[in-house]
Amino acid sequence: MEIEAKFLVSGRDVFDKLMNIDSVSEFSVSDPVLKEFSDTYLDTLDMAIYASGFSFRCRDKKDKVVYTLKSLKSASSLIHMREETEFTLSEKLPVKEWNDCDLKNRVLKMTGSGNLFPLFLVEHKRTDLQVYNRERHVAELSFDDVIIICENNKKSYLELEVELMGDGTEDELHQIAAFFRDEVGLVVGTSSKFDNGLELYMENIQQDAKSLDYGLTPDDVQITFSPIRDMFEEYSIEKEHARKVAENSLMLFDVLKPIHALDENLRQTLRFGALVHDIGVMTDVSTHHKVGRDILLSTCPEDLPYPLCLFLPWMTFLHKKRIDKKKLQKLSQNKNFSRLPLQMQDHILKMSAILRLADALDYSRMDSKIVDIDLEKEDIVIKVKGPGADIDADRADTKADLWRLLFEKDVYFREDY
Repeated sequence: MEIEAKFLVSGRDVFDKLMNIDSVSEFSVSDPVLKEFSDTYLDTLDMAIYASGFSFRCRDKKDKVVYTLKSLKSASSLIHMREETEFTLSEKLPVKEWNDCDLKNRVLKMTGSGNLFPLFLVEHKRTDLQVYNRERHVAELSFDDVIIICENNKKSYLELEVELMGDGTEDELHQIAAFFRDEVGLVVGTSSKFDNGLELYMENIQQDAKSLDYGLTPDDVQITFSPIRDMFEEYSIEKEHARKVAENSLMLFDVLKPIHALDENLRQTLRFGALVHDIGVMTDVSTHHKVGRDILLSTCPEDLPYPLCLFLPWMTFLHKKRIDKKKLQKLSQNKNFSRLPLQMQDHILKMSAILRLADALDYSRMDSKIVDIDLEKEDIVIKVKGPGADIDADRADTKADLWRLLFEKDVYFREDY
């Protein structure tokens, strides 16, 4: 259990002065010790850990790696408590490869077979001071010079954390925290580093939408935005398959970019499209592509802003049935699809072509893995490995029909032995 108070420090001069403080009220303070380290926050593509009420980070220090699972609770009071579980290793390892421990079991229970991906990086220059009441070690002061990095976006700020140590009492922690609030005049912080990083992560998705000018305004449609975890629950979306298709989709998007030439700012849209592509299955499996389209015409994950949300109904509609030129011609005459800008229509078709391949590569539900994508030959060759690789490679070859209609460079799938 982590028990601490957090404060924002507005100026560098105040920050530097406080780092050299020699006492706090009646408590003595040790000499400052400087540390530098970085935290990478991780989650599945459907944010399963976050949806469970936790954050998960990997702290990279000079001589060790510390993984931490921490509960997410809003900090509305001076002192706040968070559940915290740690596991230390000598090097970075996937959670699945750890020795058996409580943290491993808890994380895997949340994530299932889903892989973990970096959300953002937090770089720290931390100065620690220990606080004593005579011989008792009651608290630790951590002055953090923080830089949060999410893709090309950065946020920097200064803060102070006051954490209760084993020999201290909550009354003593409150007394120390009150000193910094009342005597020094610091502002109580209500956001964790994860909160700030997640805000930056979401800000990037908003910027993606702004950078892609399709000439549409929100007045053109009426859409309800809902948390994706609520959509998963309401429509009983198959989580393991959704995650796997999202993982496949992003790998294909990244490696095949020289061919499809889609804007990098559409990557997150593809992720969301993959996560909800089967949203209509439990309503009507035989026509779930149509049911899913109709659901997504009026409902969208809240983290995907307008107009990117307009991609999802049509990606869902196009992911299932065989596609030929006649069907594409019919789609172009659909009143809802045809009113979209031509550039958006083109992007939707290309994203759907990738989604069809990604979906097919998990047709067996046997965790087939893409082990190689060769772009050097006349045709693209994608190698797939796993107990169901032959099934999934065959299915992907069938569902490459839309890819072949859109791109000159053909694609083939091979089982990797």
